[in-house]
Amino acid sequence: MRSLFLFSRSHTIRNGLGALALGTALLTVAPAALGEEIEAPAEFVESMEKPAIEEIVVQARKRAELIEDTPISVTALGEARLRENGVTRLDDIQQLVPNLSFGRTPEGQDALVRIRGIGTPRASVQFDPGVGIYVDGVFLARAPGALIDVLDVQQIEVLRGPQGTLFGKNTVGGAINISTVKPHEELEAFAFVRPGNFDLLNARMMLNLPLVEERLLARVAFSSNSRSGYVYNASRDEYLSDYDALNFVGTLRYLPHDDFVVDLTGSWARSRSRGRGGRCVFVQEAGLQNLVPGWADACRKSEPFRVASNVAQLVDNESYGAWLTAAWEPGTLGIFEDLSLRSITSWREQIPRLRSDSDGTSLDVIRLSTAGGSPTDGSPGFARQISQELQLNLQAFDDRLSFVGGAFGYWEEAKIDQVLVAFPGVLDRYTRTRTRTDNWNWALYSQASFDATEWLSLTAGMRYTTEKKALTADGRAIDPATGEFLPDAVPDVAGSGAQTFSAWTPMGSIAAIVPDAHLDGTPIDHLMVYFTYAQGFRGGGFNALGATESGGLEAFAPETMNSFEIGTKLIGADRRLTVNLSLFLGKYDDIQVTSIREIGEPDGDGVPSIIQLTLNAARATTKGAEIEIHAIPFDGLDVTGSVGLIDARFDEFLGISDLSGEPIDRSGQTFDETPGLQTFLAIQYSLPIELAGPLWLDGWLTPRIDWSYQSSQRFAGPELEAASHRGFNRIGARLAYSFLEGAAEVALWGKNLTNEAYFGNSTPIANFFGLTLQYYEEPRTYGAELSYRF
Repeated sequence: MRSLFLFSRSHTIRNGLGALALGTALLTVAPAALGEEIEAPAEFVESMEKPAIEEIVVQARKRAELIEDTPISVTALGEARLRENGVTRLDDIQQLVPNLSFGRTPEGQDALVRIRGIGTPRASVQFDPGVGIYVDGVFLARAPGALIDVLDVQQIEVLRGPQGTLFGKNTVGGAINISTVKPHEELEAFAFVRPGNFDLLNARMMLNLPLVEERLLARVAFSSNSRSGYVYNASRDEYLSDYDALNFVGTLRYLPHDDFVVDLTGSWARSRSRGRGGRCVFVQEAGLQNLVPGWADACRKSEPFRVASNVAQLVDNESYGAWLTAAWEPGTLGIFEDLSLRSITSWREQIPRLRSDSDGTSLDVIRLSTAGGSPTDGSPGFARQISQELQLNLQAFDDRLSFVGGAFGYWEEAKIDQVLVAFPGVLDRYTRTRTRTDNWNWALYSQASFDATEWLSLTAGMRYTTEKKALTADGRAIDPATGEFLPDAVPDVAGSGAQTFSAWTPMGSIAAIVPDAHLDGTPIDHLMVYFTYAQGFRGGGFNALGATESGGLEAFAPETMNSFEIGTKLIGADRRLTVNLSLFLGKYDDIQVTSIREIGEPDGDGVPSIIQLTLNAARATTKGAEIEIHAIPFDGLDVTGSVGLIDARFDEFLGISDLSGEPIDRSGQTFDETPGLQTFLAIQYSLPIELAGPLWLDGWLTPRIDWSYQSSQRFAGPELEAASHRGFNRIGARLAYSFLEGAAEVALWGKNLTNEAYFGNSTPIANFFGLTLQYYEEPRTYGAELSYRF
């Protein structure tokens, strides 16, 4: 275990050179260096000239191994790459990873992740994610609170394809594994500031402090990230699509013995905004428009970056928690080599608050709230998760056998108390829905790899999971003065349900490494070819918006994905070139899809009640390819690029038209929110600069340019054209100067330099309201960075 800790430390130092904040600290350090002969350390010179691509160690199979020896389609983003690409929040990585996308909710603060078209369709405690997000092995179970700031992160690994054996349920699409930097035995600190247009100000600070030599170490990091909005709301004279976030993470490391390490980590984060500004687009005449005179005309006045919303929107997410990791590595024990035991205990809570304008106009038509503070604002939500994992790693037979196994337990409780106000002054429909969930699951898993020969490795694994889902919901009309249910109100939903699901999720792979003797005389240094089969599933649940005649909530079952993948990983040209290629085929069954159902006129007001149900109503096939390239043609020049191709289509799916509300056969239709093509290319060159002034100013200048392209994308069925956007390009640039032996850096940066206008989400409500809302992404942004580390 100690060897991994030492790797973590050296990797962070090497890749973190020049990563953080130049400011007043520079004035303190520089005078002492003025009269000294400064020679940049060989480590710094190597990192800037980049004579070879450095080795990357990943934990994709819950053990440390080189990425080129891992038979999984995985992208690893270290601290240097995250910094060079201006990654400050988790969703900033989507252009760097093929076939990865982050859906943007109207709130703008939820992590709706999709990998290879499979992911999280809705941000609610009623629905499990399809892509698992992990921080130091701790599962972030819910979309609110999972779109985290990238603060003091050592590496982000994106694992594509089902990860049901080692990472468990809710990884039917893949997993994102985030590792934070751990305390080490040297005093270290940094500060960072990143101003930009739209009043952007991102500041970070970190302190690594040895408390007791070789026994007790501490590390704390803090960030503040704020920006004014870029969508003007004419009704309230304010800007929407803003954000203001504070984040803290701290770790205390205790080393009671050379082979035993205990890490206690705590985190707290809060993000606030006015929500995103949605452009209202008129689609067609609908019966409900007649209830509010001028509704259609008000919608037509909306523009991409200028809207008129009468609601004081609010998005306020608070999340906090702590996790304890204890690792013991006794080394060799009998026939077992490199034996290690690990325990991960975690506790996390989230408090989401929301108030949103669902119609996107200056008229008071529909609004939804869990903000609290008034009878028609509902109450803040709440969710708590507690988990425990025990993990065993070992090797045997002269490292020919590698084994990982463990047990996992998870408990969750959550509540939602939301008020929907519809057509006030006309129908005065004030509906309050209270939902509570109580879930648990446990699992046993194991996976073993055996080197049958020096060049052939076989891997097999299995996980057994049992989970219980319990949900209670009560939704009915309320008195707007008190917020309490009306005694004679007919419930929109009232019921409860509890079910237990279980599943076996196997995997197997064959990896062949071409012997060096066959590569002699070729430009290839390393070549691995692999085949992997993996199964994953997403948990079932209950519909909190529709009860059966018996009063129970309508349930939906888990969905499953069987994935087949062939890939190759190549290193060549004396480690100046890496190429990773994967081809995949997935069979997706019992897909949880949303269907809309009309349930008559329970209130007798002439307006039908409409509910959305999630049903296991579809099957699909996904197929595609991914290629990632990293090249250093000559010293100082660094080129990275990737291409993601996917064709994800329903084999069977009888859905509801997003235009007419009538049943529609979507067999053969591609997935929503899944672009068929994603590309990325970045080129940067580092050259030494010797100035006439003090030697401490000598350094390295690194210009960089990047380009990404995403093909057309839909957010609803193809019949609703307003919910689709064309393909678009994004161009970014960065010019950085590192000096003071790499401890200081100044940079200028820009994103979306061509000012492409595109939206990242659309609400398909045209079948009932005759309109849809388009939520546009950031226009051109630019700014500077100042950083210093010691």
